[in-house]
Amino acid sequence: MDLVTLLLALLKLLLIDLIFVGVLFVLISLLARTKRAAFAVLRRNFFGYFSNPTGYVFLCIFVFLTSLAAFWPYEFFNDNLATLDQLNRYLPLIMLFFIPAITMSIWAEEKRQGTDELLLTLPADDFDIVIGKYLAASAIFTASLIFSQLSNFITLAVLSYGDLDTGLFFTTYLGYWFVGLTMIAIGMVASFLTGNLTVGFILGALFNAPLAFASMADVIIPGGWFQRIVSGSGLSAQFDDFGRGVISLSSTVYFLLVALIGIYLCMVLIGRRHWSGSKDGNTMFWHYAARAVALMVLAGGAVVLLRNWDQRIDTTEGNVSSLAPATIELIKNLDADRPIVVDAFISTDIPEQYARTRYELVSVLKEFRAEAAKRGKTIDVNLYQDLELFSDEAALASERFGIEPVSRFVRSQGSMENQEILLGAAFRSGLEKVVVPFFDYGIPVEYELVRSIKTVSQSTRKRLGIVNTDANLMGGFSMAGGSPRRIEKHPLVVELEKQYQVDEVDLSSPLDPSRFDAVVAVQPSSLAPDQFDRLVEGVKAGIPTAIFEDPMTSRGIPGTGEPKQSPGGMFGQQGGPVPKGDIRKLWDVLEIESPGMPGMTALFSPDIVWQHYNPYPKMAALGYNDQWLFAKEESPGAEDALSEANPITAGLGEILFIYAGAVNAKKDSVLKHTPLVQTGMATGLIPLAKLQPAMRDPNTLRAEQGDFKGIQTIAMAIEGSDKSEAAKDESGKESAEKDDADAKSETDESGSGSIKAVYVADTDLLIQEFLAIRAQPELFAEVDLRVQNVTFVLNIVDWLADESLFIDVRKHEPRFSTLQWIEEVENEAREKESAAGAEFDLAFKEKVREIEEKNTEELQKLQKELDDAKKNNQDGKIDLGAFQAIQTRFMMKQQQLERMLTVSREKLERERDSQIQKERRAADLTVRARQNRVKAAAVTLPCIPPLLIGVIVFASRRLRERENISKSRLR
Repeated sequence: MDLVTLLLALLKLLLIDLIFVGVLFVLISLLARTKRAAFAVLRRNFFGYFSNPTGYVFLCIFVFLTSLAAFWPYEFFNDNLATLDQLNRYLPLIMLFFIPAITMSIWAEEKRQGTDELLLTLPADDFDIVIGKYLAASAIFTASLIFSQLSNFITLAVLSYGDLDTGLFFTTYLGYWFVGLTMIAIGMVASFLTGNLTVGFILGALFNAPLAFASMADVIIPGGWFQRIVSGSGLSAQFDDFGRGVISLSSTVYFLLVALIGIYLCMVLIGRRHWSGSKDGNTMFWHYAARAVALMVLAGGAVVLLRNWDQRIDTTEGNVSSLAPATIELIKNLDADRPIVVDAFISTDIPEQYARTRYELVSVLKEFRAEAAKRGKTIDVNLYQDLELFSDEAALASERFGIEPVSRFVRSQGSMENQEILLGAAFRSGLEKVVVPFFDYGIPVEYELVRSIKTVSQSTRKRLGIVNTDANLMGGFSMAGGSPRRIEKHPLVVELEKQYQVDEVDLSSPLDPSRFDAVVAVQPSSLAPDQFDRLVEGVKAGIPTAIFEDPMTSRGIPGTGEPKQSPGGMFGQQGGPVPKGDIRKLWDVLEIESPGMPGMTALFSPDIVWQHYNPYPKMAALGYNDQWLFAKEESPGAEDALSEANPITAGLGEILFIYAGAVNAKKDSVLKHTPLVQTGMATGLIPLAKLQPAMRDPNTLRAEQGDFKGIQTIAMAIEGSDKSEAAKDESGKESAEKDDADAKSETDESGSGSIKAVYVADTDLLIQEFLAIRAQPELFAEVDLRVQNVTFVLNIVDWLADESLFIDVRKHEPRFSTLQWIEEVENEAREKESAAGAEFDLAFKEKVREIEEKNTEELQKLQKELDDAKKNNQDGKIDLGAFQAIQTRFMMKQQQLERMLTVSREKLERERDSQIQKERRAADLTVRARQNRVKAAAVTLPCIPPLLIGVIVFASRRLRERENISKSRLR
């Protein structure tokens, strides 16, 4: 733990507190000068409260309850977020106890002691007395809140190693402060109604209960507009923005207006002595009642009005409650006449790895609703949270939207088990509907929401074409191997279908440039020559095209320079080579080239790039070698590995390529070439003909790689007019008198236009495993591989289709503060568990191997006896019956050994699994022990300072009481 970071975080909070308290002190100083009587009442009540040990007892209880609510619930460690979400949930209940304890003696104690008449005869008006009492109670609450704030901040700062979102934390406590100010004003009304402290406490809790429990209105009020109004008028609903680190003008005005209403009612109650006994007493009562009701209506109207142009400030340091500028622009451009309805369904028990996704989903949806209201748009958000899987809401999600619980393999109490999770949303606008059945924690939530809202808000989508190559991204049937087999649609296409109208491109006829907004071609060299030529003409015609061309592929797809085999005939007969496209034709159009040499059948075979850099030592177990290219700025000499000059790669951190080629711009090129992805300096090239034979031996492979060749480009963006178009412009041969239609027709016929393409010398970055890494990074936690291949590919498509909105949204990733101290213990325990599991597995394999060797020896002896018997039987030295007996004994022994091996294997597997389970349980117990120690310390230690102060105050008070008293009178 970095003590300096921890102290700096604490000093930052103290500085913010000092500024806040300083502002309050200035206001109190102004009050002391202008309203001396009010200040005298404030000082008397404040010091009177804290000069009594009872006040410190209540303070101790308040600190204890806030710490208990913040850190004791199971969800705190399960969510693994350094926030006060659990305290936010229980705060109204704590306030219902603590606030009446402060306000019950505000006026009731004066009545009980008979000092109320003395106060009323002071040279002060009723406002001075009421505001003095109110400010005294507020000061007492503020001091108590500071105690709670500091103790909870220290706990969270220790758990997060000082990496705590101070803005979020302070704003949350600012919301607590506003809630307290509101409840104090209402509690004072109860105190002015009675002279009994107990009754004042009960009435204070009862008067505050409706606002405190309004958020639970759905329990007794059926869903509808009235239920939404009641829920939205409660303290929890108005506090929600503060709990997420957002200072909202409408919520602030709500708290201040409700407090003002409470203070006004106190003014009415303290002033009733002037009119209650007169002949017009009843009339005055109804007069003031009407005033109070009018004030409430005015306050409600002001809050509703402010929501339509609410001003909001996100104070969080990690931007966890902010929308990306592109998202705000999307909401701004929505059609006001087409309201959007979002129904989100979230189950009650969410595993740790999905807790952050839930938090972000709820927060972003609320910001969508608030931003839309401010812009005059309508995004209705129906949040169904904490759902049981058998509830009516869960049934609604299934029947109306097809959102079903998804089973995920999670860790629970020392074992791995399948848990069903409901975490989906449906988006509706008019007849359009988009459903996100499940939010995987690796995919940015805001991106999913923006994509869905944009899709339902527009009547048409942009059209994306997928070229039908041997990669078979669109799925279908394949005859490879001589028998038909079904190929499922690639998950990347499924991802793109959420945003685009995706169609398969059949190049049996020329491409229509007006049909597609962008085209994706994966391994286009596998096309037939005529189909390949049509693709080249389409690129020349100006169709934005993403090209993924790999010199060495897998899964039966021929590399760039490798021959393409015929699918073959019946019975698995292998066909001969068939013609395929010459990639150099496309290179000529794009004015690029690749280092390599002519390959088989006159095709060009690009060299394979290698790089001596591995940021993941554990990758060796996955077959890693230098042909696994990690494009990352940390690679030696790779300062511009991911170009910031193009939005495709700007902001990305790491991309992985496997057996990729290189691409360079030709020297005499006219087009604009922007390298998107480059390697570091420790890089070289190896011909494919040398690579394939050397792949089996790592030493041979390293020897064949040769010397460093410097930085190599893997992906490149190409823009501009091709050479033929430029030549026409220079020679002046192109007529400027033709109209736009004729010019476009000529462009289409001649096959020339403004080129926009991205060329990537690899296809392995598209494999399905990278989509799994993106969706569920926890599946690869052993290696902690966090490459952004899918984001890179999606950015390419969006850049070509001029959909910059989604590129910008993907870059907006909020930063959450986590419980790093607990994570460290978990990682240590998991490492120990993993090492022990590997040891147990190794021991298991060794024992199985020993048993197999022993069985093999016995079988070899019997086999020798059987071979001798067979030979003797052939020579007539042994009769047939004896030979059959030996043969039968051999077979029985073989079966017996196989059964023994199976039984022994199962027994050893059970022992291994039991030992692994024991280690897993021990790891969880280690983590649980740390959590319990944190709970105990977080709940008990904050109570010590107020108790000590209370003891000191009590002792000093007793000493003062004993001063100037003779010893004979002391007992």
